[in-house]
Amino acid sequence: MKMPVHGFLYSQIGYDSGDPMRALIRSDDRDHVAESATFSVTDSDGNEVTTGPVRYWGFAWKTHWWQIDFSGVYESGEYVITVSDAGKTLYTSDPTTIGEHVVWDASFEAVALYQLEERARLARNGVGWKDCGAEWREANSHATMVIGLCTALDLGFEWIDGANTERLRAQIHRGCEYLAILQDTAARLGAPDGSVVHEIPNHMVIIPGDSAQAAVAFGYAARLIADIESDRSAEYVSRAEAAMEYLLLRAEPHSGDNFSASNHGAPAGYVVPPEFMTRDIAMMIWACLELYAAGQTTYKGHAVRLARELIARQITEAEKEGEFYGHFRTFPGSPFTEKANCHHHVGHDTGTTFPHYIVPLLEMRRRWPDHPDAQTWTETIRRFAYGYFLPACSLNPFYLLPMGYFTGQGILSFCGPWHGINTSYGFGAALAVALEGATGDRTFREIAVGNLQWIAGLNAGITAESFGGCVKWKENVPPGVALPYSQVYGVGTRYTGNWTGIRGTIPNGFDVNPQFQLVVEPTVENDEPKLFTDEDWIPHGAGFIAGLATLRKHKFFADS
Repeated sequence: MKMPVHGFLYSQIGYDSGDPMRALIRSDDRDHVAESATFSVTDSDGNEVTTGPVRYWGFAWKTHWWQIDFSGVYESGEYVITVSDAGKTLYTSDPTTIGEHVVWDASFEAVALYQLEERARLARNGVGWKDCGAEWREANSHATMVIGLCTALDLGFEWIDGANTERLRAQIHRGCEYLAILQDTAARLGAPDGSVVHEIPNHMVIIPGDSAQAAVAFGYAARLIADIESDRSAEYVSRAEAAMEYLLLRAEPHSGDNFSASNHGAPAGYVVPPEFMTRDIAMMIWACLELYAAGQTTYKGHAVRLARELIARQITEAEKEGEFYGHFRTFPGSPFTEKANCHHHVGHDTGTTFPHYIVPLLEMRRRWPDHPDAQTWTETIRRFAYGYFLPACSLNPFYLLPMGYFTGQGILSFCGPWHGINTSYGFGAALAVALEGATGDRTFREIAVGNLQWIAGLNAGITAESFGGCVKWKENVPPGVALPYSQVYGVGTRYTGNWTGIRGTIPNGFDVNPQFQLVVEPTVENDEPKLFTDEDWIPHGAGFIAGLATLRKHKFFADS
């Protein structure tokens, strides 16, 4: 019989002033925390700076949750959170930091620079990065990391110092140089011009989604260096164009090999149609926008046409899945909708980590407000924001991005993938920031901060049972207790392990399936943050850095 679990959960890196600041208590026992319980926050001198009630949030993921909100603390410093009832102390936190840009300052150098410099040193033949716990150097992981780094450079150039800016650009070039090798290798092997092979030397196959992500990476990098490295910028533009011409004119959707019905929530026996997934179309739109921004204006027409394809797949209010609408079918007419993350074995689902990423539509609306389709783009964004994204993320006390809607079950968070989906939480945070900017609704800030803090330590907590999903990492967590851990290795009061032990590494994260297995049926009954999966993978850092940079830039204007 499973031992009841309880825990006091709070950020292990710290909280940014002005953000929603919360701690949570979990317990399998509804009566674990009485209605009379209160919390207090004291500074380093022992002065109480705020106090309030501990509020019952509700039941989710097979346990009960209580919330502690201390968002009114603005002064920078070290604080201790205490929970008590009837004169008895129930929980006391370790000292936790509150201040400006605390999470960025603690994490950026480790995740975006040091980690990648070490992974460059360990990479096969000194090319690209050792991108995971094993030896691989996948196209999608390199493209995703370049996109994350470009987001940091694009939005953070004013606050990243000169030395770190040089280190950042060096890693962007390293990622692009490996993608260039993958593109050249595809041509040498007789594949269509512009395509990329997935990985050298283990998986020299063509997956169209890789080319879409590579096109974004090349295009984004090209325009950020156009004024200082014009020749290299021109090369990257040429490579992005070649990838997009392949996708627009010659590419065929990937066959159904390694399509996971359980990951997608597809019915048994579903036959994969010869269509691109919605997420592939969203990435192509993004690549068109990058090329347009880099001066290749003919791609505006392609972006508009692809956007119409994407919008045609949106679930209307009349077609609701349960109470949800505004999200998208995976394929035209498919009886299931796209999930936040479906990545697993090399094949159809490889690299499917960008979650419902309609940010390109927001960018189209900003760039071309007078276009005849602009109102349609606005309505599409609003339906997604309020019909799906906000209500789905609000079903748990962390505002965590769920996997998606599964027919006959509803919204699930941890069932489906073959390991944790930390990549998608970071990019989900960036999406939430974009939606706040588009709607002016600060409620989306809860989602942005909640998904980033999930990585920073305000998560469901590590239990003794969690290690059943780990290959390398083990610690002595007492049975029946959930302890908060930062998922950034080497950063935070307490942090998770991983395969390589490289500072700044973010591992896969919480899941139901044992690592690299698809054996647990996606049901409400099975949906809980039961296991922890400890393998390294650089896209997790890419999403986290992109989310942090996007939020910091947005707050500079929105919160002034």
